Amino acid sequence: MNETPPFREQDPWVAFGRVGGGVLVYGAIGYLLDRWWDTSFMVGIGIVAGAVLGVYTVASTLRTK
Repeated sequence: MNETPPFREQDPWVAFGRVGGGVLVYGAIGYLLDRWWDTSFMVGIGIVAGAVLGVYTVASTLRTK
């Protein structure tokens, strides 16, 4: 019962939060750009860019030194 919690970098919920947050934030930015520019493709670009950047931040924190 005396287990030590994992390092913050190794917690899977942190990774999920980073990827999910990237999708939400950049998807919302894409939605706003779609409304502003009267287009229909920026939401998709924003979601993909958010996912890629979220995975990048997770991978860069887990990279061994």
